[in-house]
Amino acid sequence: MRDSLRHRGIGLVAAVAAIATLSLSGCSGYASPDNENQHVLSLSARQAPASFAIGAYGGGEIMIQTSIFDTVLAFDQDGKIVPNLAKKFEYNKDRTILTLAIRDDATFSNGEAVDAQAVVDNLTAAKKAQGTAGLVDVKTIKATDKHTVVVTLSEPNASLVPNLAGVGGFVEAPSTIGTKAEATRPVGSGPYTLNLAETQIGEKYVLDKVKDHWRADDYPFDRIEISVIPDITAAVNGLQSGQLDHVVGVSLDQSKTLKGQFVTGVDNPTTWGNIWIADREGELVPALADVRVRRAINMALDRSALKKLAPGQRHGVDQIFSANGGAYLPKLKGHYPHDVEAARELTAEAGYSDGFSVTMPSTIASTEFEPFITQSLAEIGITVKWETTSLQDIVANLSSKKFAMFYFPSTYSGSDALDTESALGPVFNPFGTSTPEETKLLDAANASGEPNAFAGLNRYFTEEAWFAPVMANTFLWAHSKSVDYTPPALWGYSVLPWTVAED
Repeated sequence: MRDSLRHRGIGLVAAVAAIATLSLSGCSGYASPDNENQHVLSLSARQAPASFAIGAYGGGEIMIQTSIFDTVLAFDQDGKIVPNLAKKFEYNKDRTILTLAIRDDATFSNGEAVDAQAVVDNLTAAKKAQGTAGLVDVKTIKATDKHTVVVTLSEPNASLVPNLAGVGGFVEAPSTIGTKAEATRPVGSGPYTLNLAETQIGEKYVLDKVKDHWRADDYPFDRIEISVIPDITAAVNGLQSGQLDHVVGVSLDQSKTLKGQFVTGVDNPTTWGNIWIADREGELVPALADVRVRRAINMALDRSALKKLAPGQRHGVDQIFSANGGAYLPKLKGHYPHDVEAARELTAEAGYSDGFSVTMPSTIASTEFEPFITQSLAEIGITVKWETTSLQDIVANLSSKKFAMFYFPSTYSGSDALDTESALGPVFNPFGTSTPEETKLLDAANASGEPNAFAGLNRYFTEEAWFAPVMANTFLWAHSKSVDYTPPALWGYSVLPWTVAED
């Protein structure tokens, strides 16, 4: 494995701290004032943006940021990467040089033009902040003329393009980069500006539409209010009282109560839970170095039973990649059928017929699944001891190789490359496991450019049982009949899934 990948993940570390909240609470809509002359959309986020400074993304939804900042590239509603500030993007033959053609009709909210040098300044700031993993292999970023940016990589890195469609691609006015005002008073290039008079940082964010934005027609709301409301019960109460436009993350019972008076439905899979078998070389727990033991762990899990925990919301999965991505292989579905007897035979062949014990961290992200994991592994002789760990400490504990195995959720990023980067980063791969075959497959995937480039790596991960995927999670939602909502492929990315309801 390349050293560059080994040191990635500062942005990921911040995001991981928010994942457990994502799996438990979700986001919701919140009240908007009546105004006959405006279309107003009120939503909420489960957490406030850590900062609007370039490179300081702290995790969670990014729909506030993507409203204020245009990104160099973008994800569309189907999860595909499309042009944005860069109206065209193209790699050279060996995928080490990315050329971006910057559009000539974009401006910042202070009236300055968005040009190639502005994009260079933002990408350079993001790379220096080390908050964006996908820019780590970037060697140079240059404006070759007023509307052309050339990004040169030290080696192919498939996560560069999707990062430019996300947090690594935010573009703000260069004059604000590095200033004290940058964190709370952004001057962006996006379809909305932050209303500083009405915004309460950390509590409520009010966005006003930029009427002459180059993509204004795609944004039907004149005003958007996003309030920080982590409690789903409070959000549901607000929806029922007429103060909310949309709530996501409701329980099945809440959904049944809301159905009829409100429009209800279910999002696409957003998060997935995994038993991260981190100690694959047996440094803490020797048994985990044996692939037969890792395979046995997978076979011990009755994933079909998970739907009983939350019908319609929990779905058993056995691959770490989203079923909507090119890396997912339908032929691998059911590769490890639930078979306790066969799993016991594997552990016995590996020399662990008497079993062994393993300590795993207990957090609010794992509590719901701990009985399932404990019982499943006990049936094949593995005793799980749970050690209570706070979310504030979880990233440090995982990265320090304290736990040989752990259950923790992750988010589907919309990119196989980004999902791979996360899985092999310092949080989810703290022991830095690497093999010659894995390195070869990763390098080939990064250099490929094909939609299924990471399929070979997925097959390797699955057959070698590097992970024990458990479940995918979908959120139930409800919204008022004054708005329409189309579940996007990438949850929490932008405000584009909402439109004004037709009469």
